Amino acid sequence: MNQIVVENVSKTYQRGRMREGTIRYSIQNWLKAFGSHKEEFFALQEINLSVNKGDVLGIVGPNGAGKSTLLKLLSRITYPTKGKITIRGNLSSMLEVGTGFHPELTGKENIFLNGAIMGMKYDEINRKLDSIISFSELEDFIDTPVKHYSSGMYVRLAFSVAAHLEPDILLIDEVLAVGDQAFRKKCLDKILDVSGQGKTILMVSHQMSYLRMLCKTGIYLRNGHLMKSGGIDEVIESYINDTAFENQHDLSLRKDRQGNSLCIISSIRFVGEHGIIPPVLHSGQPVTIQVELASSELTLRQVEIRLDCYDFLGRQWFVLNNTVSTGIIESCPGNVMINCSIPKLPLNEGRFFIDVSIFCKNVLSDRVQHATEFEVEKGKFYPTGRLPLPAKGMLVDNHWTVNESR
Repeated sequence: MNQIVVENVSKTYQRGRMREGTIRYSIQNWLKAFGSHKEEFFALQEINLSVNKGDVLGIVGPNGAGKSTLLKLLSRITYPTKGKITIRGNLSSMLEVGTGFHPELTGKENIFLNGAIMGMKYDEINRKLDSIISFSELEDFIDTPVKHYSSGMYVRLAFSVAAHLEPDILLIDEVLAVGDQAFRKKCLDKILDVSGQGKTILMVSHQMSYLRMLCKTGIYLRNGHLMKSGGIDEVIESYINDTAFENQHDLSLRKDRQGNSLCIISSIRFVGEHGIIPPVLHSGQPVTIQVELASSELTLRQVEIRLDCYDFLGRQWFVLNNTVSTGIIESCPGNVMINCSIPKLPLNEGRFFIDVSIFCKNVLSDRVQHATEFEVEKGKFYPTGRLPLPAKGMLVDNHWTVNESR
């Protein structure tokens, strides 16, 4: 039985639209009345999708693909520009931090508000109240207005409310990317519990390992288009292969970046011995990661570079940060190549990618996710030439000795 049916749905937004209630918004609307040009873009375009009752559907795609927009349409936070959405059953959502909460109300009052929105009676909500509060671990702050909550506290309460009010359909947007590891595990266990009850779940995550664990089916969105649907493994593989192709291009052309752009990351590459760019890296080999910066500033001050290495299941393997290992770069030219040398690559065979972030004076200047990807093959990390299984973690240089007892 189809519980969610999305038919030819498109959603457009106007570029540069101002927040309602502001003077700029009023002026903009006044100018429109006189025929000023408005530029629109498609956040989603001609989406067709059916989700059966009890399905756990994973949604993947790069930033700006339309994933969150789709969940907002299903939640009726916003409505399609074109097309039709049919939903059978009540729905609860855990979307952006603060979505669905009234900032002036306390955590407890917001629990009752969310339940009422779902059509639940007071007694039903009250029966679940203690369980919701206990799961969120916010007993000491439950009578505090949520406008004083941190983002982590918001997530704790929002997920607890969404998962405990027994919805027929649960929408989750990146909840497993926020909070401490213990709470993420609680969320994971709760999602497994809800899915085991035959509920329908749609979840967005960049953590491919979580999606593979929780979902049987998936969809891949890109630039507002539905690129692929089917089994979660084939959907993830399609997304990864497309990302690999994209990352062969000049980083200066990438649009999905964050920061104030004081300087930008124009390229990143690996260099092996004698300055040769290796097509494939090997475990244990010395390697240098070169990050090229471009800026209109003649001199950059207090520069911090961070390289985060992940595998294609979204598991982080290491972070390289000059402020930790060497010290902050007090000054350097605006256009410069900065090298990070790794004497002995500690990765086993597999496919990996790197996110790059640049900070100047503790302010994010540029961040490019999936800046580059690379393949690692077995190499001679240990003198024996042997390596543990790839799934067993990083390689650690170590030596063993025997101390004979007296």
